[in-house]
Amino acid sequence: MENNYKIINYNNNQQYLLQFNEESDYQFNKRIEFINKLNQLNINWNNALNLSKIWYSITFKKCKYNNDIYNYIKKIDN
Repeated sequence: MENNYKIINYNNNQQYLLQFNEESDYQFNKRIEFINKLNQLNINWNNALNLSKIWYSITFKKCKYNNDIYNYIKKIDN
């Protein structure tokens, strides 16, 4: 199994972001865009990473979450 990490700048720190095996380059770049939105909201890295995984699951895998989480993600995404 190959690990595909990308180094991104988040809150003036370098962070390693892992691209999922099933995640295309397009999806990965969109997830980075979402993480940049979280950076603008000053959300800490661990929460941003978790929220980006939820965002990915909602957006590309069509997973269902409770309304509070879903609405929070969609509010940030718009």
